Amino acid sequence: MITSSNGDHNLPNDVDPDGVVGRAASKAYETVDRAALSAQDGCNRLNNLAEEIVDMPRNTIRENPIAAVTLALSVGYLLGRLGR
Repeated sequence: MITSSNGDHNLPNDVDPDGVVGRAASKAYETVDRAALSAQDGCNRLNNLAEEIVDMPRNTIRENPIAAVTLALSVGYLLGRLGR
């Protein structure tokens, strides 16, 4: 968090940190900081979920390579037949 010389977030030097504007600005900065942390947490969870989704078919193919090749050949054959 960036602080100014008066010890508060980004308040200009001419704003009294204990005044109404200073307290309101401080609360606003705290709210924005909490929202940013929450958004970062959500992005991290979404990234982990995406990695799991990508790994599921990869692991299935590694565990059952013959079935995966058979399925790929079957889909290719069907798509080829439909394309005629």
